[in-house]
Amino acid sequence: MPAPRNRIGAPLVLDAVLLFREALYGTLVIAVACSVLGVYVVLRRIVFVGAALAELSSAGIAIALWLAGQGLALGLSTHPIALALLLTIAGVLFFGSGSGRGRIPPDATIGVTYAVAGALGILFISKAAHGEAHDLFLQGNILGITRTDTVVLMGVAIPVLIAHAAFYKEFLFVSFDRETAGTLGYRVGFWNLFLYLTLGLVIAFAMQFAGVLLVFNFLVLPAVTGLLVSRSMGGAFLWSILSAVAAAVIGFSLSVPLDLPSGPAIIAVSGFLALIAFGVRIGQRR
Repeated sequence: MPAPRNRIGAPLVLDAVLLFREALYGTLVIAVACSVLGVYVVLRRIVFVGAALAELSSAGIAIALWLAGQGLALGLSTHPIALALLLTIAGVLFFGSGSGRGRIPPDATIGVTYAVAGALGILFISKAAHGEAHDLFLQGNILGITRTDTVVLMGVAIPVLIAHAAFYKEFLFVSFDRETAGTLGYRVGFWNLFLYLTLGLVIAFAMQFAGVLLVFNFLVLPAVTGLLVSRSMGGAFLWSILSAVAAAVIGFSLSVPLDLPSGPAIIAVSGFLALIAFGVRIGQRR
């Protein structure tokens, strides 16, 4: 008689979600914040800027873990979030100011930043005291998010989302047509830097828990899904948020009972939703 197979039923999934509900709440905060900012990232074609900022943030976390392993932790100044925020803000100021427009193309500058920050992060994390540090560096540890962590994430995400709701017209206009916005008196440089600053803040705090892959996923795939499905900007933001939330809930709920890494499971669901959106787009054109 064949051995019974393990099946994933609704009660088992529900128990898993309830057990790690605090982690799910934190993941949802990251998903919503990144999916809103991701629409601008995709619209402005600065996907690699988002990737470079994520790598800078991860390098800050890696340096903090290395310092802790060397016994050189100096309180708040060497906390992972503090160093991640420091390097990310430095990248924000650099990219947001329009640096790298001389003989070296901006894309090349972004690529150099991405490669160097990623390499430094891997080098420092390889010497960290914690054996699991390398996996946490890439995938994060969303199952370890506590209620306090969620409150911290909300303290960053809510003001950012309020700012984007209040200045929606300015951010959107500058993202679509910088020349016309400048002609009409908009302070293009200020709004550009402001956008990068909100992006850097969210990335720096999200990286501590979600890791490089998941943060980059939430910045790109939900926005692509929203832009494919919707024909209006308001709809694009709405669908981006909905797809990010759906991917987070479905991927998270399946990863725990199936004993899968939560981050990659969420990314896989995000990719599946983007594929469906692509099919919907083809159908709309026909």
